[in-house]
Amino acid sequence: MFIAASFMVSCKDISLKSSKNADPLDVIETLSNDISSKSDDWSKEDWDDAADLLENALGDLPDRLTDDESTIVSSAVSRMKVYGERHRRKASGLLEALEKFSPAEEEPAIVEAETKPEPAKAAEQPVAAAPAPAPAPAPKVSVAGLLPAHVIREGGYTNVRQGPGTNYAIVTKVKDGNAIYYTAYNANWCNVYNTAGQFLGYMHKSKVIPDGAPAAPAATSRRAAVATGTVYDWLAQRYVTDADVRNLNSSQLRILRNAIYARHYRKFQDASLRNYFNTFQWYDGYRNEIPASELNKYEKYNIQFIQRYE
Repeated sequence: MFIAASFMVSCKDISLKSSKNADPLDVIETLSNDISSKSDDWSKEDWDDAADLLENALGDLPDRLTDDESTIVSSAVSRMKVYGERHRRKASGLLEALEKFSPAEEEPAIVEAETKPEPAKAAEQPVAAAPAPAPAPAPKVSVAGLLPAHVIREGGYTNVRQGPGTNYAIVTKVKDGNAIYYTAYNANWCNVYNTAGQFLGYMHKSKVIPDGAPAAPAATSRRAAVATGTVYDWLAQRYVTDADVRNLNSSQLRILRNAIYARHYRKFQDASLRNYFNTFQWYDGYRNEIPASELNKYEKYNIQFIQRYE
């Protein structure tokens, strides 16, 4: 597995000529981390430099990647798409480079070494989720037809998605309580706009409070919610065994253990965990702590079991 921490690269500090000698996987992973942590301050020129670096690195990838390498590329590409969409005006070159690279993109999951024997309960192992559908087209509506509203007050951020469903990618987040405009899309989703009338995407109607309506109490509807239909549901359905973890490295074990908390929407302070789980459609980290009383017997046992291997 490649360790990007020992190879610090910034698209502001490395020339295209010198990057040709760098390992393409290191460049892709480090560029993804830079975009996640620094891109809010980037100019269009910085984004264009990043696009050149990315296109060169993607072109230099070997024809065949190992499972670990594929996970690195898939996670990095997904993360760059999220931030590229967020800064679309300046990041058009980066998005074009990503569109040219179209492997079978699956959400990153904990994978086992190729030499590991099949576990006794292979059918219960996590599998990658199906790819998200294509973004829904932006609606055409005049500003005069928009309705004023605000986002439900839950003490965090509410997701805005590319289409009317949780299987669509998250394009941005709106701070809870902020003013927005909206129009009805269907029985469950709304088209939402910023206060300048610019279309943002789709938000579930339960989060959109028309102006004049009372604000909802904090987090009453989501406090006990647990994400389902994820690649990690099995961690709440059976006990982890030695066969499940004996060939996983410490980083993979750490992700597996924290996936239990991620399904309960834990807000991770660690950037690497936060960036990893943000690549999943189901993750929405808004809770600072997960009480032990909300974990079932399998989750409590599995946290301690995996921690012994770490």
